[in-house]
Amino acid sequence: MNPNHHREVKKLPKVVIIGLDAATWTLIHPWIAEGGMRNLAKLMNAGVSGKLESVLPPITPPAWTSFMTGKNPAKHGIFHFVEAGADSYEMDYANGGSRRSPTVWKLLNAAGFSVGTMNIPFTYPPEPLDGFQISGLDTPSESSPFIHPPSLRQELEDHMVKISHDIRYLGFMSTHERRDQVLAEMEKIDQQWAAAALYLLENHPQDVMMFVFMSIDTVQHYFWQYMDRNHFLYDPKAERRYGNAVRQVYERLDAAAGRIIEKLSADTAVFVVSDHGGGPVSDRKIFLNRYLAQLGLLRYRDEASSGVRRVAKKIFRRGFSLLRSSLSSRQKSYIARIFPTLRKKAELAYTSFASIDWSRTKAYCSEVLAAPPSILINLKGVKPAGIVEPADYAALIDFIIEKLGELRDPRTGERVIVRVYRRDELFHGPFSREGADLVLDWWSENSQFSTGPSFPEDTDKPPLIICEHRPSETSEWGGTHRLHGIVIARGPVLRNGVEIENAKLIDLAPTLLYLLGLPVPEDMDGKVLTSAFRSDFLAAHPVRAGKASGISGTDHPSGYTEEESAKVEERLQALGYLE
Repeated sequence: MNPNHHREVKKLPKVVIIGLDAATWTLIHPWIAEGGMRNLAKLMNAGVSGKLESVLPPITPPAWTSFMTGKNPAKHGIFHFVEAGADSYEMDYANGGSRRSPTVWKLLNAAGFSVGTMNIPFTYPPEPLDGFQISGLDTPSESSPFIHPPSLRQELEDHMVKISHDIRYLGFMSTHERRDQVLAEMEKIDQQWAAAALYLLENHPQDVMMFVFMSIDTVQHYFWQYMDRNHFLYDPKAERRYGNAVRQVYERLDAAAGRIIEKLSADTAVFVVSDHGGGPVSDRKIFLNRYLAQLGLLRYRDEASSGVRRVAKKIFRRGFSLLRSSLSSRQKSYIARIFPTLRKKAELAYTSFASIDWSRTKAYCSEVLAAPPSILINLKGVKPAGIVEPADYAALIDFIIEKLGELRDPRTGERVIVRVYRRDELFHGPFSREGADLVLDWWSENSQFSTGPSFPEDTDKPPLIICEHRPSETSEWGGTHRLHGIVIARGPVLRNGVEIENAKLIDLAPTLLYLLGLPVPEDMDGKVLTSAFRSDFLAAHPVRAGKASGISGTDHPSGYTEEESAKVEERLQALGYLE
């Protein structure tokens, strides 16, 4: 009897998506022109490509979640790495469990397509898909149940290695030796994900598959200054050693993408996408809560600035900073496990959130986040100790916007914050009230700044400083996010060698559904990227609107234990996303 008689015909993926977190054309285009990035260049020649506009603000959690849902954050409920706890001012860590809209993966499953995803941020806990899901950045630790089905975990460990999400030493690269270790670990993690992708393609092919690589984001955050001679942290001596660090990661992932694409048939549509772009950090730093305090909108408790308290706090903060920067991530998560409440108190005290007098505060921000924070209004009936009357809200918002416009670069006299968005300009949907009241533009070319934590004793210091221009001795961000990422797509029904315009990250989910012959839910904010498709295909397949995909999981516990929160905090601090 023919031994192959009962073997299934191997499934060929219909669509494969490669996610390169933070990839940007500002680097890729010049490198392609020099003959680099060969696999992406080949893909562009055979398909369509263009800038991909992220969500606002362009940060990982809302961006990838909007990619997966085709919706703005007010329809899926994820706005940042943290979310305000119910009836308190404390911030909890968000994760995939905070998402309250069905993903495109679920919609594809419901239509009979199998799906496999690997390492997409904000997919923890993993969805029980027909196919598989391996969670990404928001996975608390390697021992968490981050792979569905659980049997796949054992199989991957038997055939490869244990999957690791963490890079040690990131948060304290104060020596070349440490930087070298970090770059070596990043390479190891890239190779691990590339090997996993190839194994999954070979042994667990699904109709739609997605593989995400995170290291471009990380290397841009920490190594941009070494390749950019105009950067305020530029170090001519270290350039010889690290001037190529960012490019090496891009070329490595270009090669990984090439190996994945090589495994696919010509009938498989291939997409390469990034959730946002990248660029240099500005030398302009704003202390937002300090400025709000100077405007009389934020008040600290009286004892917060008493002499003895102040000295004790300073020592405590210095100790906390030192502790955080000198321990390994494993040691830190051990401390966090034993003292979860101490950790929370330490965090709150470090950022002075605990010192705010809520009964006299009208506006504030949570400065624990590295991406410049947004401003929240202490509204009566909404916040636990809200004091702003709803009738006074509009006037207060106008006043803050006007005052933010007065922050000027002392060298040029130009406004530092060029654009401030009101909540209803950005967020539309059932969860819009959870979004910040004001979002400050820090990602546009002419509106760049970073922020630092404000302390009560520094309230009389300037709210805006120009950072010293000198090589950085510690681990500090030299790169940050920009609004535009990349999209490249090749497939039998897509056009060839064409640049498309006005593509948005939220357009990918509708485009994927359309490509597979499915209607687009009417509540998706994204549109089908019709300019990517051949005209004969468009003529034969008009875009169809389908019923709303709606909201899901509205009970909304984010699903982290104290211990898991501590581990996630650890990773976000190491990555530099938390002060």
